[in-house]
Amino acid sequence: MKKIILILLLLSSTSVFSVNSNIEKGEKFCKQGKIDSALYYLNIIGDEVTIETTIEDIYYKNYFTAKCYDQLEANKSAEYYYLKSLRIMDSSDVYMPDIYLDLANFYERIMNFKDANKYLHIYYDETTELLNEEINISNEKVSHLDTLDTQLKLLETERTKLESDIRLLIVLIIVFGLAFFISLIIILRNKKTSVK
Repeated sequence: MKKIILILLLLSSTSVFSVNSNIEKGEKFCKQGKIDSALYYLNIIGDEVTIETTIEDIYYKNYFTAKCYDQLEANKSAEYYYLKSLRIMDSSDVYMPDIYLDLANFYERIMNFKDANKYLHIYYDETTELLNEEINISNEKVSHLDTLDTQLKLLETERTKLESDIRLLIVLIIVFGLAFFISLIIILRNKKTSVK
């Protein structure tokens, strides 16, 4: 569970709050098909981890460079950068299983069906594992909610019983109070009549 939370934090922090704005510009231009501009911004980023450049930045630089070359159908360069991104991902905490799907699609396009099948299987294994972990977390939460629901129902039953007991106690106090006052009135009346 801790691993999943760490993975989700890494994914959200690296994709949404990227340290390097050049990656965001490169990604944007790559998605728009402006490959020259995308590669310009991506090449600004260094290939070593520094104060300004994180391992995630280097991964995304290579990943988006591969996607740009893939759009240009520069197959050797695209393959080189995809595999470089994959090596970075395998040797660090970066986790982005979509690269396996991109590689599968790339190899299918260049008719390397063996590698396409290999990476497609890895992609499905990774995403299935992630989905299974998410299902387990969801099941734990549902189980926890069921437990809380059962506890709430038990508390509601106890509260209803307590309210019933309080009403019974009030009735008993009123009855005993009335009995006491009636007894007191009778005793006082008997004392007055016995005094006369």
